[in-house]
Amino acid sequence: MLSSKFKKHFTIAIAFRIIFILVICGVIVYLFPKAGTFQYAYQKGSLWRYETLNAPFDFPIYKTDAELSAEREKITREQTPIFDLNTEIKKKQTAKFTEATEKYRNVMTASAIDHIRNKLAEIYTAGVLQIPEELNSTNIKTVKIVHNNIGKDIDFKKVYTLKKAYSVLNQTIDGTNLPASVKEHILSLNINHFIQPNLEFDASKTNLQLTNQLKNISLTQGLVRNGETIISKRELVTPEKIKLLNSLETEYRHNAGSYTTRFRIIGGQIILTLTSLIIFSLYFYYSKKRVFYDNKEFIFLYGAFLATVALGSAGYYQNINMHALPVLFFVLIVNILVGSRSALYLLLGTSLLISYFAPNSFRYLFMQITAGIVAIFSLAQLQRRGQLFLSIFLIFITYVAVYFSFILIQEGDISLSHIFGLLWLFVNCLLLSLAYPVIYIFERIFGFTSEITLMELSNPNHPALRALTKKAPGTFQHSLMVANLAEEAIYRIGGNPLLTRTGALYHDIGKSNEPIFFIENLSGGINPHDDCEFDESARHIINHVSQGVELAKKYNLPETIINFIRTHHGKSKVKYFYNSFRNKYPDRAIDEAAFTYDGPDPVSKECAVVMMADSVEAASRTLKEKTEENITQLVNNIIDGQVQDGRFLNAEITFRDIAYVKQVFIDMLTNIYHSRIAYPKLKKTEQTEEASPDSTTHEPNK
Repeated sequence: MLSSKFKKHFTIAIAFRIIFILVICGVIVYLFPKAGTFQYAYQKGSLWRYETLNAPFDFPIYKTDAELSAEREKITREQTPIFDLNTEIKKKQTAKFTEATEKYRNVMTASAIDHIRNKLAEIYTAGVLQIPEELNSTNIKTVKIVHNNIGKDIDFKKVYTLKKAYSVLNQTIDGTNLPASVKEHILSLNINHFIQPNLEFDASKTNLQLTNQLKNISLTQGLVRNGETIISKRELVTPEKIKLLNSLETEYRHNAGSYTTRFRIIGGQIILTLTSLIIFSLYFYYSKKRVFYDNKEFIFLYGAFLATVALGSAGYYQNINMHALPVLFFVLIVNILVGSRSALYLLLGTSLLISYFAPNSFRYLFMQITAGIVAIFSLAQLQRRGQLFLSIFLIFITYVAVYFSFILIQEGDISLSHIFGLLWLFVNCLLLSLAYPVIYIFERIFGFTSEITLMELSNPNHPALRALTKKAPGTFQHSLMVANLAEEAIYRIGGNPLLTRTGALYHDIGKSNEPIFFIENLSGGINPHDDCEFDESARHIINHVSQGVELAKKYNLPETIINFIRTHHGKSKVKYFYNSFRNKYPDRAIDEAAFTYDGPDPVSKECAVVMMADSVEAASRTLKEKTEENITQLVNNIIDGQVQDGRFLNAEITFRDIAYVKQVFIDMLTNIYHSRIAYPKLKKTEQTEEASPDSTTHEPNK
């Protein structure tokens, strides 16, 4: 029966997880668009796979983005500039011309000079302007002249630029019947002095007019009546049909704004999100119970789920291209820190929800799942740092392949705009490379140990391993043997080989404090245990576990590695000294705790395998005859004894796994300790000089 305290703790843990999942569900539903979702999925170039679709109500045909953009561009290009008319300039400049030519006026020239002055007045009446730099005169067709707050559109050809006014006035002077000397005198006055713009460009009014024109662009063109056929079954979805279907979808969203409809939409979104979260949770509950009940890992995984969906929603709310969003960011991190299967479920659950935001949901979903699977399997066994960047490169290649495949299916051709679309995918993968430094942050916050960190720790030049090599070389060699045995066994039964190897290398670092108390470090026949009582000797042996934990913390080793140090003996006894005490003092009461390790017993498969390898490797050194039969018997006796003592009750390991581990140990130890043929000695009568350098070559084992 479970204790009431345990039941209470279990109930609180389950309640916390349910509340946490519901909160995440609420946040995701809040991020979802509250408009209704169109029930038809369609792509340009494909066949309409639904029944014939008729208009359910009257709706306008909305212009496409390309059409609206072209219309805006045309209005901007052909905008009518606004000029304010200054009437004083005409009076001033005509009077100035009259005054300047008065001395040339006589009976013969008066008529011609008046004709020139009238032409100058006519030019000013039409309007003289100077084109500002921000306007392109080649695109101007009309100008608006404002006088007394009344605007009038005038053909641009009817007004005068400074150059045109000068040319016309010069021709007028040449065309008169004035004497040549008078013409020369008038031209010498520099007629440019009499030409000045009387139309002043008003930039603020022009911009305001342009803004209003752009704002008043009609978003629709035409109308589809209720009952009209939009598209028939198995009809090709052409650009024209896409336009009609998009218009129906837009109008459908606009009509789905009532409170009743909104509540129904929210209800459907809650069910959709909960379904995805429940599937995600069921995997961890049944396949990864340890992860599910570990608070830090639980918060990390579900936080990654929420963060991924929130990242995907940014494209909808911030008007960012969906292909530029690195939604595989947390998939990569979870894959490295937790495992590939967890990352796969995260990928599937979040991609299905994020596709809700994507404009081309099927293409987006296909791209993310294929690229995500490539990422997961390319990082299944991380062996070097550059592998992460190779994985990101493979993600980019997968994105590009799927992207162009859909473009060819939907468009039938690849245009320059599609090539530019690759820039968004490149930005996506560039942002994914930030996962490398972020991994270290999550390691520190949540206590994970990435493959990258394990590679650094397994380097023999790590200070802790270097200290062990110098102070306890025999222990270091023992640790190397244990690492080789455990790593091969984990490869066979499934697990994390790099974690297993690293944990095995560090499991005995506590022996560097008192190396002479351990037989593998003894030399010269001096044994300090000869001067100790059995319980004192046991204490020296047992202390290497707690001292190893202290050293591990001193060297800032991660908790996952410290677990190997704590659990590699579990709650077993120091049997040599325990049995020696019982044999010597059969009638004396024995303190069991003095001969028992503090534990705990291993929980993970990796720690359990290191416990087996540690015991088997140490015992194999004591065999006088290391035959296959003796090794097999030794391995079976030791591991079966650990099973009977309950050392693996809490570990994620099966009897089938244990059987495989035994066989791996037997095969490896037999190969290590295989018997060799004794070389025959040369007889004294033989000539030794006839022996060649190759005479020591091994003969085959017999």
